[in-house]
Amino acid sequence: MDIQRDLKQPARWKKLGYLLPVLALALGYYGIRQFSGDASYFVDRETVVTARVEQGDFQVNIRATGVLKPAEIRWVAAQVSGRVEQVLVKAGAEVEVGQLLLKLSNPQLQRELDQARWELAAAKAENNAKIVALESQLVGLDNQVVSADLGFQAEKLKLDAETLLIEQGNATVSQLDYQKSQLAVKREQQKWQAAKQKALKMRAEIEATKAAQTARFGLLENNLRRMQEQVDALLVRADKAGVVQQISLELGEQVSLGGSIALIASQQNLYAELQVPEVRVQDIEAGQSVMLDTRNNEITGTVTRIDPAVVDGMVQVDVALPRDLPADARPELTVDAQIQVSHLSNTLYVRRPTYAPKSSQIQLYKLDQAGRFAHKTVVALGKVSVNQVQIVSGLKAGDEIIISDSSDWQDHAEIKLN
Repeated sequence: MDIQRDLKQPARWKKLGYLLPVLALALGYYGIRQFSGDASYFVDRETVVTARVEQGDFQVNIRATGVLKPAEIRWVAAQVSGRVEQVLVKAGAEVEVGQLLLKLSNPQLQRELDQARWELAAAKAENNAKIVALESQLVGLDNQVVSADLGFQAEKLKLDAETLLIEQGNATVSQLDYQKSQLAVKREQQKWQAAKQKALKMRAEIEATKAAQTARFGLLENNLRRMQEQVDALLVRADKAGVVQQISLELGEQVSLGGSIALIASQQNLYAELQVPEVRVQDIEAGQSVMLDTRNNEITGTVTRIDPAVVDGMVQVDVALPRDLPADARPELTVDAQIQVSHLSNTLYVRRPTYAPKSSQIQLYKLDQAGRFAHKTVVALGKVSVNQVQIVSGLKAGDEIIISDSSDWQDHAEIKLN
């Protein structure tokens, strides 16, 4: 008996063969959707940096760099002209008041000093000789005064005796002799008075001579003192304790009066000169606190001055420092600084993304709860600090965002993190 075969069976298998690829494509698409979602770009998770949004106190700081500068700088100038004979210190050396910096030579000054000494010695010798001569004359005049006084007293005694005899009626004294005695008394009295006047004038002359010589000695001594100071100035000394910043002369070099020799800066009284970008300086005010980092220590200072000029896009900000500074604080030391501009309480903030200007709206990629996908989100930023930025809207506390550079996939609304 012949068995009849169903001739339509191959047609059913043929239809099933058409459906299987379609089903495979559908299952594949479903699997891809489950794996990649709506992501149109894939990023290696290890190549991105993320941060979580936090809520709390937010300190707004501005970063700056700068150097420490001496508040007290003193130029040591040449008090006399001369040639450098010896340089005893170099830049960077710490010096005390009176410490020898260098030696100058000037033979002409030494000769003038010797001449001034000789002139003073000669004037004193000449004065002594003149005073001795005048005092000798005064001794002679004093003797004349004594002699005239004795002569006057003798004639007066004689006149007194003759007067007594005449009053007693004694005729031994003639009227002529009596008148002669009267004239003799007047003559001797005048001689005595004249001798006293000469002696007084001689004493006055001696005093005047001494006064004139004293004035002359004063001039000569002042000249000698000035010349000695000029010779002493050939030894150039530090007039202030500090650190030598610069020595302007070399061995054998000629320096004129008033020429610069050395620059000395006080190491105890320093301030900081910071360079702040001009776009950030509008937030800085005098009196704000500043934290400086010397690499080894931290110093707290205060903003004292903001330069009105802009140089190469930067503005200089001066910061006052305390007197008690760490040992590594020296003039021209490079420092990093954070200027504390303001403090916000109970606000949202996050680590600062790569491009995050203050008071702006930017697009950031926010991760989902599983951390597999990141969706582009519009975020409003507020104040910007050194490493953090305030979140005004678009995110909430606990959200995780990508803060590293995302320029390669900015055209994609969603990315998948592998």
